[in-house]
Amino acid sequence: MSGRRAYGNSAAVWPLWCLIASGVLLFGSVYPWAYWPLLAGAALVGVYGWASTDGASRRPAWPLAVALTGAVAVVLVQLVPLPAATLSRVSPATVAFLRHYDVVYNSQFASAGAPAHAISIDPAATGLGLAFLVALSLFVLGTAAYLPRVRLSRLARALVVLGLAVAVFGIVQRATFNGRIYWVWTPRAAYAAVNSFGPFVNRNHFAGWMLMTASVTGGYLLAMLARAGGGESTWRRRAVWVSSADGSWLAFTSFSFLVMALSIVWTLSRSGIAALAVVAMLLAGGCAVRFRGSLRVAGAVVLVAAIGFAVAWKGTGLVSAWYGNTGTLAWRLQVWRDTLRIARDFWLFGTGLDTYGVATLVYPMSAPNLHIIEAHNDYLQLAAEGGVLVGIPAVVLLLVLIRE
Repeated sequence: MSGRRAYGNSAAVWPLWCLIASGVLLFGSVYPWAYWPLLAGAALVGVYGWASTDGASRRPAWPLAVALTGAVAVVLVQLVPLPAATLSRVSPATVAFLRHYDVVYNSQFASAGAPAHAISIDPAATGLGLAFLVALSLFVLGTAAYLPRVRLSRLARALVVLGLAVAVFGIVQRATFNGRIYWVWTPRAAYAAVNSFGPFVNRNHFAGWMLMTASVTGGYLLAMLARAGGGESTWRRRAVWVSSADGSWLAFTSFSFLVMALSIVWTLSRSGIAALAVVAMLLAGGCAVRFRGSLRVAGAVVLVAAIGFAVAWKGTGLVSAWYGNTGTLAWRLQVWRDTLRIARDFWLFGTGLDTYGVATLVYPMSAPNLHIIEAHNDYLQLAAEGGVLVGIPAVVLLLVLIRE
């Protein structure tokens, strides 16, 4: 029995790992042919994880299940077709927008009276956003129930290996970039040819994914340091441990964290580099709290030195100058001000999940030569797309996640 349980714990790692790896390696799953299988896989893993566990494993996830169900339910409200009179009362901004945007709606409005329409200004886009939300919800709930069956050290090691491989590939491809991802795939968006990094069509997406993987790597590194420092600690014991398999993994994980940090700095993603510094400080603080003596110093030095080395290798002057260029920040501030106008008009029910890029086709933007499809601020975009209707369940969901 113990052998079967150990095998099950190890085997349970691979559905999660394969799902994560496929999402990364297939260009960050930005294309429909990549994200539809990813959504299906996430949903299947979630359903399997929930169905294959007992009530005791599911019980801690029930508050999260209720919060996620509430979020899905309010998005469904945005998709319910409403009679013209009702829609004009509850969301007059939707009617005004459709009169400027939807030729069919406008012609029917002029000839036979306003037809029924959902609150969402683009129900098809909101349906796609709902598919993402449902798949993510199933994955989160199923994984929450499923993780007690997973050997977490094995999962952490698998993610460390994946993160190191993606980081090395990102650095090598950037150094030898020919405008094509994997040196063969030309991104569809014109800007992606100069903005892509590694398997991602956007360097900020790479930095975001790598930041999460580096955080797991750093946490696993601290766990191994804690194991190494447990019990009576002598130089002989430490030397024996360093030569063991666990000691080898400690060295490999430290090296992997360094390379991941280096790849994030190479993206020159300002938010990614700043968040990496925060992660390093939090992990160093964890060393200070959990460890004593030389182990406390060693852990903090490794983490801080990794960030310093990554910045120095890329070039301290280059990174500093990049942060000194505030042109894109000023542009984002303009986009945020433009987004506030949309959020103000659709304050109650929103434009509909995943419709920000549709709304900006009509609303005047500060950069008229560009089609802004994201607000570059998740909170403002959620306010514009969801209004109070989605905003309240979203806040409740966030609080439940923090509590759980």
